[in-house]
Amino acid sequence: MTQTVEPAHPAYAIPAALRGPDWRNPYAHIPPLDVFAWSADKNGCGFYRTQLPMQGLAALGYATHHATRLPQPVRHNRDVIVIGQRVCDPNPSIMWQQLASEGRHLIYEVDDDLFTVDHRSPAAHQYYGRPEVRDNIRRNIEVATAATVTTEPLADIVRQWNPNVHVIPNAVPDWLIDHQVPQPDDGTITIGWGGSATHGMDWDHTGQQIRRLLQREPSTVLHCIGNDYGALLKAPHRRFTPWQQSVEDYYRAIDYTIGVIPLLPHLFNVAKSAIKATEAAALGIPVVASAVRPYEDFVQDGTTGYLVRRDHEWASALRALIHEPDMRTEMGLAAREQARRYTLSAIAPLWEKALTA
Repeated sequence: MTQTVEPAHPAYAIPAALRGPDWRNPYAHIPPLDVFAWSADKNGCGFYRTQLPMQGLAALGYATHHATRLPQPVRHNRDVIVIGQRVCDPNPSIMWQQLASEGRHLIYEVDDDLFTVDHRSPAAHQYYGRPEVRDNIRRNIEVATAATVTTEPLADIVRQWNPNVHVIPNAVPDWLIDHQVPQPDDGTITIGWGGSATHGMDWDHTGQQIRRLLQREPSTVLHCIGNDYGALLKAPHRRFTPWQQSVEDYYRAIDYTIGVIPLLPHLFNVAKSAIKATEAAALGIPVVASAVRPYEDFVQDGTTGYLVRRDHEWASALRALIHEPDMRTEMGLAAREQARRYTLSAIAPLWEKALTA
C-alpha cells in the first residue's frame, strides 16, 4: 500500500535556487479541481480505477487529478470531490474519517472482495487479513457519500456498509479498439495470458490442462506477461514478458492469437471484474475462459470465445480455435464489437453519475 497523506510544506523547505514567482505555493502545479482520485497504487488497479476514470471525467469537462498522496490543497478545499481507492492504512484512514466529519463529498472505490483474499496470494492475504485493516475498510465505506465497484457481486458485499453503491465496469482506452495485434507469419499460434502473481490458485487448478494441449500442438507457444506461469508449468513452448513501464506498454506487448483466462471458482474470484476478457476483446482476440461469474457475464460462449465448465473442455476449445482460423477471425470481430460498450468514452458517464447521485 502506497497511499499517503501529504504533510504541510513550509516555505523554507523550498531551496532558494528553485523559488519561482509562486515559490510560496508548492502546489501551484495543481490547478483548481473538481475531482481528485486518491490512488492506492500505480499499478493496473490504479490505472483502471483512478487514472483512466479521471481521463474520462476530464473529457466530460471536469478538472481532475490523481496521485497516491492527498495534497494539502485538496485536503483544505471543501469543493473537491475525493475518490479514495481502497483507503485502509492507518494515517489515510484517519484523514478519510476527518474529511467525512467535515461533510466532504467522498467516494470509496474498491475493485476486489478484500475480505476473501486467498492464502495462495500470501502478501495480500496477510495484509487484508489483519483485523484493523478490515475494520478501517468497513468504517471508511460507512462514512463515504457513495461507493464505486466493478461488479454486482462486489456491490452486494459493499452494500452491507453503504447503500449508495455504483457498479462501474472497468473500461479500456478508446484507441485500443483500433490497435492491431502483431501476428507472426510462420504459422505460430500464440496462446496468451497477462496478470500478476496473485493468480497461483487459478493456474494450479487449470495449468496442466493447458500444458498438455501445448505438448500436443507443436505450432503453439504460451506467452505470459507479468508473471511467468509458463515456467512454473514447465510448458514445452513458452515466452515470458515482464511487467512493462505502463499499462499502455503492456497493451502493446500483447501478441496473442488466443487468450486463456483460467479462474478458480472461489469467493474472491466471483466478485472480480472481467478486465482480462475486456482487454482481449478490444484487441479482437477470442478467449477461452473459466465459466466463473466475471466471464460468464462477459464472454458470449461460442460467439466471442468459449467458456470452460469441465477440465477436458480446455483442450477441445483451444484446439478448435487453433485449427479454424476463419472462426478465430469471426469471434475476434464479434468480441471487438462487444468491447465498444466498455471503452472509456462509453463508461465515463457512469463515473459522472456516481459523482452526482
